[in-house]
Amino acid sequence: MGPVLIDTSVIIGVLRNHANALALAEQVKGLPKAVSDEVIAEVLAGARNKQEFGSLLTHLRDNFIWLPGNERVTSVFRDLVIRYGPHHGVHIVDFRIAATAIAHELPLLTLNQKHVQFIEGLRLA
Repeated sequence: MGPVLIDTSVIIGVLRNHANALALAEQVKGLPKAVSDEVIAEVLAGARNKQEFGSLLTHLRDNFIWLPGNERVTSVFRDLVIRYGPHHGVHIVDFRIAATAIAHELPLLTLNQKHVQFIEGLRLA
């Protein structure tokens, strides 16, 4: 099986040793794991100081494939915002992460399935 796109909720949960995140992460143990630019930004934004920022950055670089944003991601993102935005009130970053998963044809592993489960074409891990 190919890579799985990991959502911010899972990474933060694992780093904080939350049982539900650890259990979810166990389901994809041994598989390559990828992150989008938005996930990288959200994780790093949570750093409390420069040392923690550096540790988080190293963790992300060492453990994840960094997926590029590209024209396909942007096109899917725009479609999602237009199609679902008015009806679901999903945060823009959630749409962007979902668009990355769809564009790269990867399943998404998230603790917040309710935020994205209605999106056609998105596979959840």
